[in-house]
Amino acid sequence: MLKTIIIDDEPAAREKLVFLLENYCANEIRISAVCKSGEEGLKAISEIQPDLIFLDVEMPFITGFDLLRQLTDINFDIVFTTAHDHYAIKAIKFSALDYLLKPIDLEQLKDAVKKAVAKKSEDKSDTRYRHFIGNTEGKEKLTSISVPTANGYLMIKINEIVWCGAVNYFCVINLANKQEIVTTRTLKELDELLYDSGFLRIHRSHTINLSHIVRYIKGSGGQVEMTTGAHLDVARRSKEELINRMQAI
Repeated sequence: MLKTIIIDDEPAAREKLVFLLENYCANEIRISAVCKSGEEGLKAISEIQPDLIFLDVEMPFITGFDLLRQLTDINFDIVFTTAHDHYAIKAIKFSALDYLLKPIDLEQLKDAVKKAVAKKSEDKSDTRYRHFIGNTEGKEKLTSISVPTANGYLMIKINEIVWCGAVNYFCVINLANKQEIVTTRTLKELDELLYDSGFLRIHRSHTINLSHIVRYIKGSGGQVEMTTGAHLDVARRSKEELINRMQAI
């Protein structure tokens, strides 16, 4: 059974999660502590050495992210819980972490527990959690991202990405070496994650790395030529921002 800690400042959220885990996941989960703040959570983690924690993202004084930054070693699995589906959630997805959107859905909770159980025997590393923390730092640019592929998760360096294109329900990440990586992540998700790292959505079908532009070709919206030789259309509504950002480089 997994030694589990719940960390959430909302009483109703804590009670509901305890109820669901005790009534539907009792064979896999043993709740070792229920904490109402980040401070309590840090103490419980130190004392209990859990296998799994359910961690609220937004808490006063110490957020879920701040809590993780204060830990020297992260040798447990983390399921983030949050009522806010915004940029941080996209970062969590790209860093291969489980999360539950409040109000918590029972089936999604069961799936999260199954994943944690399946990984119990695996060697745990804090690499992907540290990577996640870097993804959510507003003042630091990403150096790499992890994306889901047909064979698992692949780490990709940001500066090697030339452009990302939407194809049906998938996205193709085009690299400087002309390799193409197919991922289930949407272009919107990639756009939100990469925007502050020098990328721009210039068309509904593609997001580009501004540092890989060779030239801009005038037109109604125009086109950009990329370092891989690709010529990509620019939507008229994106033209002005593209030119402004190119001039700022």
